[in-house]
Amino acid sequence: TLPDPAFAPEGISAAADGSLYSGSLKQGRIVRIMPDGSVTDFIAAGANGLVSVLGTHVSADNQSLYACSSDPGFGDLTGSAKPALVRFNLSDGSADGRFELPEGGFICNDIAEMPDGTMLVTDSFAPRIYALRPGATELEIWYESADLQSEGFNLNGIAYSEGSVYFVRYTEGLLYRIGVKRNGDAGRLRQIELPRKINGADGLEAQGDGKFILVEGGGLQAGARGAILGLDVKRNKAMITVLADDVNVPTTATVVGDALYVVEGQLDHLFDPSAGPADPYRILKLDLPASFQ
Repeated sequence: TLPDPAFAPEGISAAADGSLYSGSLKQGRIVRIMPDGSVTDFIAAGANGLVSVLGTHVSADNQSLYACSSDPGFGDLTGSAKPALVRFNLSDGSADGRFELPEGGFICNDIAEMPDGTMLVTDSFAPRIYALRPGATELEIWYESADLQSEGFNLNGIAYSEGSVYFVRYTEGLLYRIGVKRNGDAGRLRQIELPRKINGADGLEAQGDGKFILVEGGGLQAGARGAILGLDVKRNKAMITVLADDVNVPTTATVVGDALYVVEGQLDHLFDPSAGPADPYRILKLDLPASFQ
């Protein structure tokens, strides 16, 4: 249980030592959760222009913590900074870069890392994926297509796996794959056939060999409930296994060994005034089935 009842977590990422990092949608700060469950402040509210923190990502080299900072309008720091991908030094939390979304960008949502260290970022209010290449000083548009345009929350969870980039669309509940060219540019877009629509497709974690963990948020209406799904992708089709159900509006997940840590973000309490106050915010620890490890 997170000690601050107003924290409103969204993203989560794990470091090599098993510590977890989660940011606040309301307060614009990031906490560190140690393997023993203790919670400490790591990044202060508003540091490096944080407003509302969505996705977080610890770099593969374990040197940096990336975070998506956006401004959906309900945060304590709303109006104080533009949407951006921000970077901190993982050793001491010092600011180490701020990369604002290109013209027209609005919601920096989730982050994935490619083998060369390029960071990919989804924009939930524009049909775009941005890239921050190693050594770059600004984000570029890595992929954009009018075919992905829609109303409401759109592109969300993103993951790299075995030469392709996978991502989901929140409201449509759909899964896609983009091939990656040798130079790191985006290739062809394909939709992955699912046996059913995902109700609020959110965080996506790649496990290799076509296996993924997908967070089904359950929607933004009062009383929504969600689930944690295992996806087994073969060619352009995916099978779904329910790993956990009746979860309190989960948003993202991260894997540490054979454990899956899931954020109960309770977004319905932020987006639906009739939902009333949120329950205590929790990070769930679930046993990950061997077939998805």
